[in-house]
Amino acid sequence: MNLIFSADANWGLGKDNQLLFRASPDMRHFKAKTLGGVVIMGRKTLESLPGGKPLPGRVNIVLTRNPESLEGSLQQSLEAGLHLWVCRDLDELSLCLGRLDLPSEKVWVIGGAEIYRLLMPYCQEAWVTRFLAAAAADCFMADLDTDPDWRLAEEGEQQEWENLRFRFDLYRNERAKELPLV
Repeated sequence: MNLIFSADANWGLGKDNQLLFRASPDMRHFKAKTLGGVVIMGRKTLESLPGGKPLPGRVNIVLTRNPESLEGSLQQSLEAGLHLWVCRDLDELSLCLGRLDLPSEKVWVIGGAEIYRLLMPYCQEAWVTRFLAAAAADCFMADLDTDPDWRLAEEGEQQEWENLRFRFDLYRNERAKELPLV
Protein backbone atom coordinates (compact mmCIF):
# COMPACT_ATOMS: atom_id res chain seq x y z
CA MET A 1 0.00 0.00 0.00
CA ASN A 2 1.22 3.52 -0.81
CA LEU A 3 0.37 7.11 0.01
CA ILE A 4 -0.11 9.70 -2.71
CA PHE A 5 -0.73 13.36 -1.99
CA SER A 6 0.29 16.93 -2.67
CA ALA A 7 1.55 19.19 0.09
CA ASP A 8 2.80 22.71 0.46
CA ALA A 9 6.15 23.71 1.95
CA ASN A 10 4.71 23.21 5.47
CA TRP A 11 3.13 19.82 4.72
CA GLY A 12 -0.29 21.44 4.36
CA LEU A 13 -2.75 19.23 2.49
CA GLY A 14 -5.84 21.34 2.03
CA LYS A 15 -8.25 23.98 3.19
CA ASP A 16 -12.04 23.75 3.45
CA ASN A 17 -11.97 20.18 2.07
CA GLN A 18 -10.18 21.28 -1.12
CA LEU A 19 -6.63 20.89 -2.40
CA LEU A 20 -4.32 23.83 -1.80
CA PHE A 21 -3.13 23.85 -5.42
CA ARG A 22 -4.76 22.57 -8.60
CA ALA A 23 -1.98 21.93 -11.07
CA SER A 24 -2.46 19.92 -14.25
CA PRO A 25 0.91 18.15 -13.95
CA ASP A 26 -0.04 16.99 -10.44
CA MET A 27 -3.44 15.71 -11.62
CA ARG A 28 -1.83 13.82 -14.53
CA HIS A 29 0.76 12.30 -12.14
CA PHE A 30 -2.00 11.22 -9.73
CA LYS A 31 -4.06 9.67 -12.52
CA ALA A 32 -1.08 7.83 -14.04
CA LYS A 33 -0.15 6.32 -10.67
CA THR A 34 -3.64 5.30 -9.51
CA LEU A 35 -5.44 4.28 -12.72
CA GLY A 36 -6.24 0.57 -12.72
CA GLY A 37 -5.65 0.24 -8.99
CA VAL A 38 -7.44 0.76 -5.71
CA VAL A 39 -7.85 4.15 -4.04
CA ILE A 40 -8.66 4.34 -0.33
CA MET A 41 -10.16 7.52 1.05
CA GLY A 42 -12.34 8.99 3.74
CA ARG A 43 -15.91 10.23 3.25
CA LYS A 44 -14.88 13.89 3.00
CA THR A 45 -12.35 13.09 0.28
CA LEU A 46 -15.05 11.29 -1.71
CA GLU A 47 -17.30 14.33 -1.32
CA SER A 48 -14.47 16.59 -2.58
CA LEU A 49 -14.06 14.62 -5.83
CA PRO A 50 -15.77 15.99 -8.98
CA GLY A 51 -19.50 15.54 -8.48
CA GLY A 52 -18.80 13.73 -5.20
CA LYS A 53 -18.44 10.56 -7.31
CA PRO A 54 -15.84 7.79 -7.21
CA LEU A 55 -12.86 8.03 -9.53
CA PRO A 56 -13.37 6.08 -12.78
CA GLY A 57 -10.96 3.32 -13.73
CA ARG A 58 -10.20 2.47 -10.11
CA VAL A 59 -11.79 0.53 -7.28
CA ASN A 60 -12.74 3.21 -4.74
CA ILE A 61 -12.84 2.23 -1.07
CA VAL A 62 -14.24 4.69 1.44
CA LEU A 63 -13.21 4.17 5.05
CA THR A 64 -15.85 5.72 7.30
CA ARG A 65 -17.43 5.15 10.69
CA ASN A 66 -20.75 6.29 9.23
CA PRO A 67 -21.45 4.20 6.09
CA GLU A 68 -25.13 5.14 6.15
CA SER A 69 -24.14 8.64 5.00
CA LEU A 70 -22.94 7.15 1.70
CA GLU A 71 -26.11 5.33 0.60
CA GLY A 72 -26.82 7.92 -2.14
CA SER A 73 -23.23 7.71 -3.41
CA LEU A 74 -23.40 3.92 -3.48
CA GLN A 75 -26.61 3.98 -5.55
CA GLN A 76 -25.21 6.56 -7.99
CA SER A 77 -22.02 4.52 -8.34
CA LEU A 78 -23.93 1.36 -9.14
CA GLU A 79 -26.01 3.17 -11.74
CA ALA A 80 -22.88 4.69 -13.32
CA GLY A 81 -20.96 1.40 -13.28
CA LEU A 82 -18.31 2.79 -10.92
CA HIS A 83 -16.67 0.67 -8.24
CA LEU A 84 -17.31 1.96 -4.71
CA TRP A 85 -16.86 -0.12 -1.58
CA VAL A 86 -17.42 1.10 1.94
CA CYS A 87 -15.47 -0.15 4.97
CA ARG A 88 -16.05 0.82 8.61
CA ASP A 89 -12.66 -0.10 10.05
CA LEU A 90 -9.28 -1.70 9.38
CA ASP A 91 -10.73 -5.21 9.68
CA GLU A 92 -13.25 -4.54 6.90
CA LEU A 93 -10.58 -2.80 4.82
CA SER A 94 -8.37 -5.86 5.26
CA LEU A 95 -11.20 -8.08 4.06
CA CYS A 96 -11.85 -5.88 1.00
CA LEU A 97 -8.20 -5.74 0.01
CA GLY A 98 -7.88 -9.50 0.50
CA ARG A 99 -10.79 -10.07 -1.89
CA LEU A 100 -9.27 -7.79 -4.51
CA ASP A 101 -5.94 -9.66 -4.36
CA LEU A 102 -3.92 -6.88 -6.00
CA PRO A 103 -0.21 -6.23 -5.49
CA SER A 104 0.45 -3.59 -2.83
CA GLU A 105 1.91 -1.16 -5.39
CA LYS A 106 -1.60 -0.91 -6.94
CA VAL A 107 -3.21 0.21 -3.65
CA TRP A 108 -3.20 3.97 -2.99
CA VAL A 109 -4.26 5.95 0.07
CA ILE A 110 -5.54 9.29 -1.26
CA GLY A 111 -6.77 11.11 1.85
CA GLY A 112 -7.83 12.89 3.87
CA ALA A 113 -5.51 13.69 6.73
CA GLU A 114 -7.16 11.31 9.20
CA ILE A 115 -7.02 8.40 6.74
CA TYR A 116 -3.37 9.17 5.96
CA ARG A 117 -2.52 9.09 9.68
CA LEU A 118 -4.40 5.83 10.19
CA LEU A 119 -2.85 3.97 7.24
CA MET A 120 0.62 5.55 7.14
CA PRO A 121 2.25 2.76 9.20
CA TYR A 122 1.06 0.18 6.62
CA CYS A 123 2.35 2.05 3.56
CA GLN A 124 5.66 1.23 1.90
CA GLU A 125 5.98 4.39 -0.18
CA ALA A 126 4.70 7.96 -0.30
CA TRP A 127 4.53 9.73 -3.65
CA VAL A 128 4.45 13.42 -2.80
CA THR A 129 3.88 16.35 -5.12
CA ARG A 130 5.75 18.92 -3.06
CA PHE A 131 4.73 22.49 -3.83
CA LEU A 132 7.54 24.87 -2.92
CA ALA A 133 5.22 27.53 -1.52
CA ALA A 134 3.22 27.94 1.66
CA ALA A 135 -0.56 28.20 1.62
CA ALA A 136 -3.23 28.77 4.25
CA ALA A 137 -3.96 25.12 5.07
CA ASP A 138 -6.34 23.80 7.70
CA CYS A 139 -5.21 20.17 7.54
CA PHE A 140 -1.70 18.80 7.45
CA MET A 141 0.30 15.69 6.71
CA ALA A 142 2.97 14.41 9.06
CA ASP A 143 6.37 15.88 8.20
CA LEU A 144 8.01 12.91 6.46
CA ASP A 145 11.38 14.70 6.53
CA THR A 146 11.48 14.44 10.33
CA ASP A 147 9.54 11.19 10.79
CA PRO A 148 12.06 8.51 11.88
CA ASP A 149 10.24 5.78 9.89
CA TRP A 150 10.36 7.60 6.56
CA ARG A 151 13.26 8.67 4.36
CA LEU A 152 13.46 10.65 1.16
CA ALA A 153 14.38 8.07 -1.50
CA GLU A 154 14.17 10.30 -4.57
CA GLU A 155 13.91 14.06 -4.74
CA GLY A 156 12.28 15.02 -8.02
CA GLU A 157 13.51 17.68 -10.39
CA GLN A 158 12.04 21.10 -9.69
CA GLN A 159 9.34 22.05 -12.19
CA GLU A 160 7.13 25.06 -12.73
CA TRP A 161 3.52 25.37 -13.84
CA GLU A 162 1.66 28.70 -13.89
CA ASN A 163 4.22 30.29 -11.53
CA LEU A 164 3.99 27.37 -9.08
CA ARG A 165 7.24 25.55 -8.35
CA PHE A 166 6.94 21.89 -7.36
CA ARG A 167 8.63 18.53 -7.59
CA PHE A 168 7.61 14.88 -7.39
CA ASP A 169 9.32 13.26 -4.39
CA LEU A 170 9.35 9.62 -3.32
CA TYR A 171 9.62 8.61 0.34
CA ARG A 172 10.03 5.07 1.68
CA ASN A 173 8.83 3.72 5.00
CA GLU A 174 11.72 1.90 6.66
CA ARG A 175 9.39 0.20 9.15
CA ALA A 176 6.21 -0.47 7.18
CA LYS A 177 3.87 -2.94 8.82
CA GLU A 178 1.85 -5.45 6.87
CA LEU A 179 -1.91 -4.95 6.99
CA PRO A 180 -3.09 -8.51 7.57
CA LEU A 181 -5.38 -9.44 4.69
CA VAL A 182 -8.41 -11.59 5.43
